[in-house]
Amino acid sequence: MLIASAMIVAGLVHSIPLQIVNAQNSTASNASGGTAAKTSITSTGNKTVIVIPAAPAKSSSTAAPSYNRTGFSNLYVLTINGKTFPLKYSITGGKLVGILADKDRSTLVLVLNPSTNGGNITIELPRNVIDSKGASNADTKYLIKIDGKGVDYKEVANNVNSRILSIDFSKDNRFIEIIGTQMTS
Repeated sequence: MLIASAMIVAGLVHSIPLQIVNAQNSTASNASGGTAAKTSITSTGNKTVIVIPAAPAKSSSTAAPSYNRTGFSNLYVLTINGKTFPLKYSITGGKLVGILADKDRSTLVLVLNPSTNGGNITIELPRNVIDSKGASNADTKYLIKIDGKGVDYKEVANNVNSRILSIDFSKDNRFIEIIGTQMTS
């Protein structure tokens, strides 16, 4: 079991204390009856523990489900204060390990396990989860940080219900912070 210091990781994502555990033999049963490595995120007080499997899980399904007509192939269910919010996303060049919500900073932290070449994540952000608004309730840009450094991104689309962002990351990137001006309470 590999444990990274919470102080070092917290430096990457500022004030979010994290402990990352690489579980060598962590397994869970998947829907098709086999076993798959399972990532878990547990928050207790001001401490968050992320358990990351040693190897990506192999899926026995033949095709990834499509969660809408815009090409998203994955769904992450985020829980904030006991309420669940489905976040649609597609990722190339890595895996999304988990998403943490920091309501005090109106921030979502995406935890990645990138491939050796890096990649891209496109994520639909429901406005009832996180948004970035300015004067007169007009949309403003999100602040995106990767491992603590500000980066550019593309806003692919937006409507009254959501905004879709496309963010590139490298092989060394582990954390993407999406910082808005308001977040669900």
